[in-house]
Amino acid sequence: MMSDDVTIRLHYFPFPGRGGAIRDALRMGGVPFEDVHVPLDRFRELKSDLPFGSLPVLDVETSGGLVRAAQSNAILRFVGRRTGLYPIDDPLRALKVDEALDLGEEFYRLIGSSIGEQDAGQRMAMRKVLAVETLPRWGGYFDRLLVANGRTGFVVGDALTVADLKLHWIIDKLTNGSLDGIPTSVLDAFAEVTAWRKNVAAVREARLT
Repeated sequence: MMSDDVTIRLHYFPFPGRGGAIRDALRMGGVPFEDVHVPLDRFRELKSDLPFGSLPVLDVETSGGLVRAAQSNAILRFVGRRTGLYPIDDPLRALKVDEALDLGEEFYRLIGSSIGEQDAGQRMAMRKVLAVETLPRWGGYFDRLLVANGRTGFVVGDALTVADLKLHWIIDKLTNGSLDGIPTSVLDAFAEVTAWRKNVAAVREARLT
């Protein structure tokens, strides 16, 4: 747990994206934080002041000063170590959590080009490839990862970690209908992913209520 003399500020857009898992982890750990929502129309003017020109950004203020950090996986590891959602005494388990966190980033990378494509026809062509080929292939990789973990309902071991939260939000993005041309059923063929989603959603809801 974080000490009481630390002030936390999370800067991110007013939707889950890469910030959803960080918000969840902080709330599950009972860590007070300021949830600073950055409007999309203000992001461009703020970019030059951000460590890597992107969000999320975490400010950690202690008696020794302010530390500002970017990169969602780095922030998740920091928060997870302090909320019991990242293994701090098991290097091999930590390795697998890191692997799953990077899998989440791989999913974001896969859809990123189509999100940035301004030409509607080209965007839909890209989405067709994603829906028919790319996402099913990577869904299969994810399914195999869950099988290798013993079908526990979690990505690593038998308890919720920041990796589950990260993947929860990216899989939600892929299947909630917000991406034109990507059917909500794109990952329905993967039984282990489906079972994992149901379990993580239930555990997450219980931990946040």
